[in-house]
Amino acid sequence: MCCLATVVFAAAPDFSGSWVGELKNYPPRPGAPSVTVKREIGPFPEADNTCSTFKTTYFENGVQRGVKDYKLCRGKGPNDLYFDEGGGVRLDAQWLGDVLVAPFKYDKLLLISLLRLRGDVLEEEIYTVPDSDSNKGILPLAAKSLQRLELRRAATKQ
Repeated sequence: MCCLATVVFAAAPDFSGSWVGELKNYPPRPGAPSVTVKREIGPFPEADNTCSTFKTTYFENGVQRGVKDYKLCRGKGPNDLYFDEGGGVRLDAQWLGDVLVAPFKYDKLLLISLLRLRGDVLEEEIYTVPDSDSNKGILPLAAKSLQRLELRRAATKQ
C-alpha cells in the first residue's frame, strides 16, 4: 500500500470577503427547504497566534435560521491551522495540495470537511461516514451523506 504525501500550500488562496450560495445535501432529503448560505471570511491568518473571521449564516426561504460564528486560526507556524468553533471546540486543519482539510469525529460519525477555491467558486464539501471501533486491516465504510456548498463572491455595493 502506498503512502500519501502532505503538501503544504505555499500561499493560501484569497478566501476573504462575502460569499453567497446554496447548500445541497446528497442524498437529498424529501421535503427539505432550500437553504441559502452567506459566509463572511476575513484575511487568512498569516502570523502565529492569530485568527480570522469565518462566519456562516443560514437562510431558509429568506428567513435566517442559524449562524456559525467560527474563526480560522493559525497557531505556531504555517502548518498549525484550525477552526475555532467556540466553547473550547477546535478542529485541526491542514493544506493538502490546494485543499484545506479538516477531518473530525462527532459521536459515532467521521466527518471530512474539504474547502477549496475553484476559479470564482468557493466550494466546501463535508463527507459523513459512520465510524467503527475496529482497527485491524482494511475496513470498508459506506458514505452516509455529502453536504456541498458552492459559494460565489457577493456583489459589493459602491
